[in-house]
Amino acid sequence: MAFDVVRNSQRMVEDPTPTDVIEKWRKTLLEEGRAAKAQEAGQRALQPAELEALARKAFEQVSRQALDHGVKLGEEDLLMLLGDLSGLGPLLELISRSDVEDVALNLGHIYVYTTTGGWEHVGSAAPGTGDAIRVLIDRAGQIAPTPDHPIADAMIQVMIPTGDGIKRKGVRINYIMQPASPYGDTITLRISNYRTGKDIQKKGNLALLCSSRLPAITRPVFRPYPFPEGNGVMTPQAANYLLSIMVNGGTLVIAGATGSGKTFIANRVLQELLDFFPKGAIRLFIIEDSNEIVLNGWDGSASMDTGNVVYTVTRPEIRGGPPPITMYDLVRAALRSRPHGLIIGEARGAEAWELIRASATGHGHSAFTIHATSADHVWYRFEQVVRAHPDVTNLSEYDIARNFAEAVTAVAYVERSPLYGQVMTEIVEVASIVERSANRPSFSTLFRFDTEKKRLLPTGSRPMRQGYRAFELGLPDNYFINSN
Repeated sequence: MAFDVVRNSQRMVEDPTPTDVIEKWRKTLLEEGRAAKAQEAGQRALQPAELEALARKAFEQVSRQALDHGVKLGEEDLLMLLGDLSGLGPLLELISRSDVEDVALNLGHIYVYTTTGGWEHVGSAAPGTGDAIRVLIDRAGQIAPTPDHPIADAMIQVMIPTGDGIKRKGVRINYIMQPASPYGDTITLRISNYRTGKDIQKKGNLALLCSSRLPAITRPVFRPYPFPEGNGVMTPQAANYLLSIMVNGGTLVIAGATGSGKTFIANRVLQELLDFFPKGAIRLFIIEDSNEIVLNGWDGSASMDTGNVVYTVTRPEIRGGPPPITMYDLVRAALRSRPHGLIIGEARGAEAWELIRASATGHGHSAFTIHATSADHVWYRFEQVVRAHPDVTNLSEYDIARNFAEAVTAVAYVERSPLYGQVMTEIVEVASIVERSANRPSFSTLFRFDTEKKRLLPTGSRPMRQGYRAFELGLPDNYFINSN
């Protein structure tokens, strides 16, 4: 793995002992530890603290022997042994790092979410890592995923050896396997750093919050792209507006009739979003009935890195077969996996409400498509489909509208016109307030298709939503001025 290479190169600088000699002692350490575990595990299931004690005992024994031969084994070797015995392998090294908040495995590629850098790619997982994690879930007395029930949520305890003792960490595992994740396992490890009595005495409680804070994760500033002028679906000004919304963490709805090209447009907007950031920095969950949205040039191979994009699909209900996997199930699983955004191929039911709630609570960079006959009709169509959610049954029209207004930034309507071909006929901004008299979100049309000029033109209205005004999006005001 990539982080193994870094660790070994650092060690060679610090320790002049030949690499092959070090590896010989590391192999001996693994053999002794595995033998000790096999003996103890044959009698009872070992708890995390017992595994740590067993690993430490084997380490102390082998390290004394190695030292007699001029080889010094370090704390990283103890961590390596404990990772092997626990089933986490090299993942334990990542879990042990104080700056790592989450670890994600997507089709065998490992990403970590660090406190200062967000999501970063670190390398490939060892074969069988998913199998080992399923065994860990089972040993913890929790339900591991199966093909019939491919989504599982579990919590395990991990013991981390440190220079001054043992640190206990909680690891919440969200596991999505085939067929919900059709190309291979998607596993997210969310790490909780438990505070010890020493930590509390040393750092205090509220005192720590007064003296320090989590750092900001920087992102590049958006500047308009020089998209070409032409007889296209939309103008460069409109394209930059939609892209800037997504870059700045907004939620976009792409609406239209069947065959209008909603998914086609979504693919391209989302790809521009991903290209704006370093590869892998934006973690998107794609949720569809069948895989139509494909990003980063991914070829469908289970061995190719998707760039931190997770593809999930539903499973229809089959009489006498396994339980269905709904979009609602997949949205809930995604929300446990630290996504930046959720992308729903087509919102038709309860999943639309889950996405709206997620967007309203900080999961930006999200989008969904929906069938509608106009931009204005999107609200009525949305209200209709979300009534399938059990939490919406007793909500008033006003409450639904308020949630929609809090979450959705803009709606783009596309149609396949018999006169003009595929065109975007309207882009509206959704105000964050609700028209109380009508119990519906307030829409402001920013761009509208002009039938005389046969192109999408600004209406003269400027975006007014807090956080998404022209200067906040990095767009010039003249993008929204109607000069015709």
